[in-house]
Amino acid sequence: MQHVPANAVLPNKRITDYFNYGEKPIKNPVAGSTMVHGLQKKLVKAAMWCNIIVIAIRLYKNPFNALKKVRQLSVLRDNYRDKHKILKYAKVDGRYFFSYNAPGWPSAAFDKYITGNLQSLSHEGGILALIFAITKKCGYQCEHCFEWESLNKKEVLKREDLLGIIQSFQHLGISQLILSGGEPLNRIDDIIYVLNNMKAGTEAWLFTSGYHFTDDKAKQLKAAGLTGIAVSLEHWKPDEHDHFRGKQGAFSWAAQAVSNARRQKLAVCLSLCATRQFINGDNLYHYAELAKNWGASFIQLIEPKPVGHYQSHDVGLHKEHIQMLEAFYTSMNFSKDYVDHPAVIYHEYYSRRMGCSGGGNHYLYVDTDGDVHNCPFCQKKLFHASGDSLAENIRLMKTGGCANFKVLQ
Repeated sequence: MQHVPANAVLPNKRITDYFNYGEKPIKNPVAGSTMVHGLQKKLVKAAMWCNIIVIAIRLYKNPFNALKKVRQLSVLRDNYRDKHKILKYAKVDGRYFFSYNAPGWPSAAFDKYITGNLQSLSHEGGILALIFAITKKCGYQCEHCFEWESLNKKEVLKREDLLGIIQSFQHLGISQLILSGGEPLNRIDDIIYVLNNMKAGTEAWLFTSGYHFTDDKAKQLKAAGLTGIAVSLEHWKPDEHDHFRGKQGAFSWAAQAVSNARRQKLAVCLSLCATRQFINGDNLYHYAELAKNWGASFIQLIEPKPVGHYQSHDVGLHKEHIQMLEAFYTSMNFSKDYVDHPAVIYHEYYSRRMGCSGGGNHYLYVDTDGDVHNCPFCQKKLFHASGDSLAENIRLMKTGGCANFKVLQ
């Protein structure tokens, strides 16, 4: 194995030869890859696409028109992945996931997701996903917190308000709901109330620090219908993660949360805010190894933005950092060397090529006051989510688009 300095820049799209095997990441008691590949993946893919064709025929009635739309969807998928062939799916509790941003198959939520994508080909589709910050409360002091200005202030939305907003978006066709905060576990009783009372056909995830995500809470949430958790983990080294989060023991809580989630057959995504200080071959490799050892299905990469606690700070990534993250994304997802590692979701990779999927194009963000934003990082209140003109407001929202990313030519 070639050794290069930790700050080396990858000159191409493979990251395989640029890792330094040094200190080993901590293992999780409930370990083991959730990924499936090879023949099993091919069989699942065939069955999944048969399901998609059936959905298209039901939607368009005419089989020839349906197959045409499915082909268009396939081309869009290929463009989204830069023509790369996906090699693996995550399997959790009998369902298969090709992305953290899509419901697992088979499920009613998956069928709704495909229906929404097919309708979007004709600009008839609605929003597919909702990210909803349901609480201002949090005991951490995270370095990158985008909700810093509203943190630990008085709550505005009651549980009935939460449910009403979610049901309004369900009426518009969302197939995925991501509950965030603050730390959403501070409102676990309200989360269970929402999960038990919202309409069927929407898959729910929890974006959490992992703090006090006990086995009992994991069991309650699973029973109420939660699909998975996205755990914020900013470093593979405990002390570094604790420092970033401003809370001693934060790493231990994150590790325990993943273990408890896995024990209750909840899907797991590890979410990393990849700073300039973190991005190098050693850290990316060790983070991927830790995620594999912990049994995570996905790794989500988020670039730091100058909002919230980072307001007015110089935190933007440089070209060499973006190149390294893109090399990591490409290798982990499309190299046979990493078929047992979690799939990597890198939003900015897609945004630079296809345009931002926020702003109602795929998803939008509702803050702790119930106000709608293009995404969690835009920090611009557009309208309130409980208004009677929600569908029309979202339609107008889409015309504004997102200026944060210029699509690569």
